[in-house]
Amino acid sequence: MRKAIGFADTASRGYTALGEDKMFRRTRYQYYTNVTYRTCVECLSWHGAIRKKPSQFPDPQDGCERVILPIPRGELKAYREKGQRMRTAAAAERRRRELFEQGLRLFAEAPATAIENFREAARIDLYIPELESLAERHAERLARDLALRDGLRRMFAKAYSDKFGWRRYERLPEMMRIKREKAGLKRINELFG
Repeated sequence: MRKAIGFADTASRGYTALGEDKMFRRTRYQYYTNVTYRTCVECLSWHGAIRKKPSQFPDPQDGCERVILPIPRGELKAYREKGQRMRTAAAAERRRRELFEQGLRLFAEAPATAIENFREAARIDLYIPELESLAERHAERLARDLALRDGLRRMFAKAYSDKFGWRRYERLPEMMRIKREKAGLKRINELFG
């Protein structure tokens, strides 16, 4: 079995420029971003992508968290599979945003359809700042229709609580997860209570 050679080892082992170039050509890189409601569409579209050079990825100046990591030699297949899961997560986030935005637009004229959009979006994820936007944008309607407001409160509280049982949230330290859940539920009750 051949031992992988690190970049620092090349000069000490007497590799020529051609040999180093060959070694670097086999290295691949993968684009990672933090998939949340704040991540720009461009970064989401690159999440999980694999390229031969880091320079083949965009360098957004939009403040999104991103990192480009080298793929260990011999593990390209596993990273391609991982990349597919990453792209699926990014596509789900784009779909979630679309559903939530449709719900915001439809809320005044077709609240039942809007609520169904919110419910579908919440199955993917739910973010308090977006609920704050909903409550602010439709404050007048929510103040008039107490049953609608209470229905939203119950739906969002359940969805928000449920998400902390999802695998990605289970990775958080338990006390942090509990505090975030409680703080979010408190804010939902303030917005729709």
